[in-house]
Amino acid sequence: MSQIQAFILAIGGFQGFLLFTLLISDKRVNYASKLLGVYCLLLAATLLLPLIVSAANSNFSWLIGWLVFLPASYGALSYLYCRTAMTGSSLRLRDIVHLSPLLICYILNYEILFSAEKALDFVSAPQDTLALKLTLTVSYGQALLYGVLLIMMIYRFQKKAKQNLSSYNPDTFKWHWCLVVFIVLIWSLKALSSVTNLAAPMVNFIADCLLVILIYFFAIAQWRKPSLFHVQQLQAELSKPDVPSKKTLTDGLLDENMRSSVLSLVKKEVEEHRLYRNNKLTLASLAEQVGISLHHLSETLNQHGGKNFNQFINEYRVAEVCKQLDENSDRKLIDMAMDAGFSSKSSFNAIFKKVTGKPPTLYRQQQADR
Repeated sequence: MSQIQAFILAIGGFQGFLLFTLLISDKRVNYASKLLGVYCLLLAATLLLPLIVSAANSNFSWLIGWLVFLPASYGALSYLYCRTAMTGSSLRLRDIVHLSPLLICYILNYEILFSAEKALDFVSAPQDTLALKLTLTVSYGQALLYGVLLIMMIYRFQKKAKQNLSSYNPDTFKWHWCLVVFIVLIWSLKALSSVTNLAAPMVNFIADCLLVILIYFFAIAQWRKPSLFHVQQLQAELSKPDVPSKKTLTDGLLDENMRSSVLSLVKKEVEEHRLYRNNKLTLASLAEQVGISLHHLSETLNQHGGKNFNQFINEYRVAEVCKQLDENSDRKLIDMAMDAGFSSKSSFNAIFKKVTGKPPTLYRQQQADR
């Protein structure tokens, strides 16, 4: 190991312990932040493992057997973190099953857990045994399994939010999709290092560096703004059955004339009573207020209106802000946004740009220059 690599690993380990302390001790942070703090702690311990191994018979050699298999828990931690971050929920007792890959690795290699000498031999010159093959299978298998589960979960949550919620920051899901891309890249490099003899140490080191950058970047962002990755009201909506989307409906349950009538009724109620100003408005609450079924409302918006619920409501909100900007109102943008029904500055900026193609500040400037 070169001095540069040792230095990077030492700095990464120190930062991991620091972020763990910040995320666990800060009273402002939420449950997901604390879980991410544990992730940072385990990652820091993994980064320090090569330094412990290079030091040979040090006072920390007894930790080698316990630390070497920690990556077998990273897939579960990524999955559980995303779930708790987006929904605001806490871990449940049955979530202990997610520790299975790590426990299996410990059971398969129990002999090295309590022997520093055997652990050092295992890491320095691993023998091609059945236990090692099974350990690698479990380690890479859990990465693949939780990668698939993570993709399915984020897709489901995003679909649910678009169908049922009027207020959430769409960039929240961009953060999580970014996490998925990095995780796939990191484990692909890890897999490559296991089959590449010549450049294996360097490839594995690059994968570790990417993992450090990814997790620490998320940790700092989570610490600065705990609500950044949270989708409000999502947890409550997940307990409700999915409504048909545009892709799953063909002929639908309503004919074209009926859908047109329902859409006109919905637009009338939303516009007359300015229902879009309620930042907690959901598909279910709108259906109840208008007096139609949840299924028929979703079908009408998707099939006849050509939009999901989130798009439908937020276009009204953006239109109200644009109207004030067109009139050269001197009110603050955030005040206009909140009055129009947006729940945060970040969601307002993201949705306004998506609808108009311009950031709100640029739109205001262009209107003022006319």
